[in-house]
Amino acid sequence: MKHLAVTLLLALSLPASAAEVYSIRPTLSERELCRLYVDALVKFSRYAEGLRRESSTVPNAGYWGNGISGGNEGIRAVANTALACAVLARHTDALDAAERRAYTDRAIAGIRYAAESHVMGSQKCVDGKQWGNSWQSAMWTANMGFAAWILWADLDAELRASVERVVAYEADRFLDRKPPGNRWGDTKAEEIGWDQTCISLAANMFPEHPNAARWKEKSVEYMMNALSVPRDAKDERIVDGRRVKDWVCTVNVHPDFTLENHGFFHPTYTMVSPAEVGQGAMFYAYAGRPIPQAAGHHLMDNWRLLQTIMLPSGCWAFPQGMDWALNSDGHIHYLAWLATYEKDPLAAGMEKRVAQYIRGHQALFGDGRFAGPSSRLGFAREAIQAERISYAYLMHKLLGSAQEEETIEGTAFLKGVRRYTFVDVMTHRTGSKFASFSWKYKIMGLVMPIGPGHEGNPYFATPITNGLVGTFNLEGNADGRIRVAERSWRKTADGFQTEGTLLLNGGLLKQELKFVSIGEKTAVYLDRVTALSDVTVGRELGVPVGIENDEFAGNRRTLYHQGGSQVILGPETESLIRIPGRWANVDGRLGVVMALGSGIAYQDVARYNRDGAREDFLYGSYSDEPREFKAGDEVARRAVVFFVETSPEETARLAEKVRVEDTPDGGVLYLTLPEGGEREVRLGS
Repeated sequence: MKHLAVTLLLALSLPASAAEVYSIRPTLSERELCRLYVDALVKFSRYAEGLRRESSTVPNAGYWGNGISGGNEGIRAVANTALACAVLARHTDALDAAERRAYTDRAIAGIRYAAESHVMGSQKCVDGKQWGNSWQSAMWTANMGFAAWILWADLDAELRASVERVVAYEADRFLDRKPPGNRWGDTKAEEIGWDQTCISLAANMFPEHPNAARWKEKSVEYMMNALSVPRDAKDERIVDGRRVKDWVCTVNVHPDFTLENHGFFHPTYTMVSPAEVGQGAMFYAYAGRPIPQAAGHHLMDNWRLLQTIMLPSGCWAFPQGMDWALNSDGHIHYLAWLATYEKDPLAAGMEKRVAQYIRGHQALFGDGRFAGPSSRLGFAREAIQAERISYAYLMHKLLGSAQEEETIEGTAFLKGVRRYTFVDVMTHRTGSKFASFSWKYKIMGLVMPIGPGHEGNPYFATPITNGLVGTFNLEGNADGRIRVAERSWRKTADGFQTEGTLLLNGGLLKQELKFVSIGEKTAVYLDRVTALSDVTVGRELGVPVGIENDEFAGNRRTLYHQGGSQVILGPETESLIRIPGRWANVDGRLGVVMALGSGIAYQDVARYNRDGAREDFLYGSYSDEPREFKAGDEVARRAVVFFVETSPEETARLAEKVRVEDTPDGGVLYLTLPEGGEREVRLGS
């Protein structure tokens, strides 16, 4: 399938950028959005058909993925795909009669496979094991059970009884259990969210069951604890007939609503917990019952936090890095929940934008996949996306949407400087850039161009976990530990400044650094590295920035520098490009000027090197010549200036104005801002 045609008009002064691969309309009608979701599910289901297998262990059953008892591509993928097929068969007009019957049969075969291979069933999965009573099994059960509920009239009595046994068993696990809590490093908000989906399903799918009332109460309790913060313990407000402080027994989120998982501030998990609550709430709506007030507990507080790190593409900026797929668009159901339940205009506008990227991703691969070969989760990632699209679609069908729409770039109050104290991050957003620095968990900086007119090439700079700070490869030393000895923050008139001292490589090197975000388009990185012991530096990977260069970005970047320009094709070449002179520019979007350092370099990467993306690396100071240093020697001294959304010609002009003058207290960096005006930054403290 051909790539979608670009619709963006580029300024004549701007050089040719990477091939634009999406066609993003300013808005969609509600009908067009729902049609897009249905079309995405149809394409996915046809792709999934090629991965379907008849079961050899469960009679009259089938599965997608690998069919095993655990993992994301086992029962989870079966349940998710069965749900997508059920939604298509029962709640859309996209299929003719024969297709509707076929999709119904496929979904029922998947439901049967999951229900009969559960610990409450009599059969086993293809790996010879049963599933259930495990960490994620409640979530898998909720999606399997919802698929069955949608097709209930088509299920025979034996399968209905089997489904009820599984759903009741998994929901009963939580009746005598309080929700778990943890605020630092490993939140329990995610587990609460997915366990709640099963409990909420049981309460609504089987309202005549003896435990239905207890399930309903436990469903509300889990909803209330998903985004719990310290102040909930004293909150006297009444929600669903009980004081907040009587519902909430946990703390899973910081007071500013940042959330930690996998050991750092993780926007993906900050999003997924309330999204799971939304999925559970939809079971009330599907049953025609009022959604509990608890479903909205801290939902808008959570959204106000996530807005501040959302990019114009609708994805997150990830100021402490990302360890899942970069281009998954797996937050579509979160935006749909906000747009339909809260009728939030910004969520409504960004949902429609993200939905169009989902359509574009499927067009890129042409076979119904959303993530393609870059995802390490394979079919599991595709099935997860289909599940979330299914919920997004049903949210619109059941709840309607907001009447007004906004987008991130049009939201003025999001611009400016913010500090997230609990995770030790500071950010600066303007109309042209997103800049951040993190001193905790992941020591890294980001400089991301986000100027208007690039909807067809959404991601540019990627969140690498050593961003700007860089690394040194020491001979005979593989210690990658970094310790923060000291650091400070300061808000300035047009940005922020942060500086501090790091001990690298297990304490063999000391790095004194400063990062300054200035004005609309500029950021400055400065550091001085000294040896604390005798060392041999094999390679210096200094001041790195990740540059996405894969299918999602058009598989093409153009690198400009003093010696000319060259096109870098994503999967076709791999080499280290040493850049002549002191400046470089990528695609007319990111300019870098080296005032002090070992030389600019660009690492062209051919293979996928992170989940969901292929990223190249632009180094503001690079050396691979082994060098020996004695204790007390200066190992490196770098001063690098970044200019976002500037052309190569403008970068070259600005480079002429960048200079360093030595002074007794460490020196001064002088520069001219793209928007005009002179600025100086002291190299020392």
